[in-house]
Amino acid sequence: MKLFKYPFQSAGTVYALLACSAIFFYGCKPGRSRNDYLHAYENKLGIKPSKLAQVDTIHFTTIQWEEPVKNFGTVTEGDSVILVYKCRNTGDNPLFLSEIYTPCGCTVVRYTERVIPPGEEDEITVHFNTRGQEKSVHKSIIVTSNTSNRAKHMLSFTGAITSADTTTSKATQ
Repeated sequence: MKLFKYPFQSAGTVYALLACSAIFFYGCKPGRSRNDYLHAYENKLGIKPSKLAQVDTIHFTTIQWEEPVKNFGTVTEGDSVILVYKCRNTGDNPLFLSEIYTPCGCTVVRYTERVIPPGEEDEITVHFNTRGQEKSVHKSIIVTSNTSNRAKHMLSFTGAITSADTTTSKATQ
C-alpha cells in the first residue's frame, strides 16, 4: 500500500504556493514605496519578483501604453533608431514588466526590471539597427506583465529605410 505523503508532488508547486500565500498575507497596500512593493515578492528561492507577480492573480493590475504603435519615418540604411515606449500602472497593485521579446537581433530593448507602483510611469527604450533592412519595416515587441487586461502586450513600430547607396548617388548629382 502506497501512502500519499504530500498533496503536491512537485517542489515547484509547493514553492509557488508558499510564495503566493506570503504575498497574500503581506499584500500591497496604498501609500507604499517601490521597495515596499518589491519586498512582498522577494524570496530566497532565486525566483525573480516579476515572475512571482505573474502567478499572484489576486494582485494583478492594469497597464496603459501611451503610444503602443510608432512610426519612425524614413531613415538611411545603417542608421540607428531609438524609440521610447511609456507605460502607466493604471491599477491598484504593483506592476512588473517581466519579459520583453523581440523578433530579431536588430532590435534591442532596454528596461529596468523594477516595480512600478500604482499611478506611476516607466519606459522601455528600443534600439533598432537598420543595417541589412530594406524598404518598409514593421517590427513587433511583446511585453509580458502581471496585468489583468492581457498578460502579453504588443508594441510595434514601422518606418521606411532607404539604401545608403541611393542616398549617396543622389547627393553627388
